[in-house]
Amino acid sequence: MSRYQELAKECKCCGKHVPLPTVLKEYHGIKLCPTTFSNVIEYRNIWISIGSRPSGSIRKHFSEYVQQIVEDTIDKNDDGTLQYAKAIVAQSVRAPNS
Repeated sequence: MSRYQELAKECKCCGKHVPLPTVLKEYHGIKLCPTTFSNVIEYRNIWISIGSRPSGSIRKHFSEYVQQIVEDTIDKNDDGTLQYAKAIVAQSVRAPNS
């Protein structure tokens, strides 16, 4: 088995990578192929920009694997809103020079 075949086994995004990844990226200790890594970063950025779990019309564009990685690693409340979103809202409500 080639080095790249062994490497591809570390990313669990699919049953078989075609073409095989030549490098893996790491996100919160999880080894990912470059495509999945990019999708995780994009999905996380969308979540952060919205301030809560994206709607189904957005989620449908991301694999369940990508969604689960972000769900498990993002700092959120039980309702799916970001932990620090309340602090950001509170700051934006205050007067500019307070």
